[in-house]
Amino acid sequence: MGRKILVLCGSPRRNGNTNTIVKWVEEGAAGAGAEVECVDVVRLNYKTHGCTACMACQNSDKYECVIDDEATPILKRMTEFDIIALATPVYCFGPTAQLKVFTDRMYSLFKFNHETKKFVHNFSGKTLVLIATAAGEYDNNLQLLEQANESFAKFVGMKYISLLEPFAPHDPDELVVNEELQEKSIAFGKSLACS
Repeated sequence: MGRKILVLCGSPRRNGNTNTIVKWVEEGAAGAGAEVECVDVVRLNYKTHGCTACMACQNSDKYECVIDDEATPILKRMTEFDIIALATPVYCFGPTAQLKVFTDRMYSLFKFNHETKKFVHNFSGKTLVLIATAAGEYDNNLQLLEQANESFAKFVGMKYISLLEPFAPHDPDELVVNEELQEKSIAFGKSLACS
């Protein structure tokens, strides 16, 4: 059985640069035998704007968010995947607000052990992937987003891999005809299937 990959797409533009690259990555991964599930987190129906810090998840032995909306079943299944990919354009030096609303709810998948002063979770040994596009350069743009995700991966004991595209054109029609980037993205997807 191939690797199980969950891609959380956080681009507000359905056919924008980030989602185009995600489609190519998915093509490469699925073609190499991976099972890929893409979730458009932008269009989920949420009851709240992210984590409400109600702490109910910390007072339960279950690794799940107690808020009952369309994000909850996805959060509950996240540790079933070998690879979690976050896909986002850079907005104001970080991920889109829509992706952040979802990822903040991941707090429910961690339990703080007051005796050991450590978090307990089920992400160790899995892979975190960042797929990101930016209109600007890597430095002080994609770099900040990458550092945050790389730090998170290290904190939870996940392997970290990224596919970053600086200077992406604002008009997605320009990116979609970029055969070199298409080949690079498909090859990246294939490498995820084999990682």
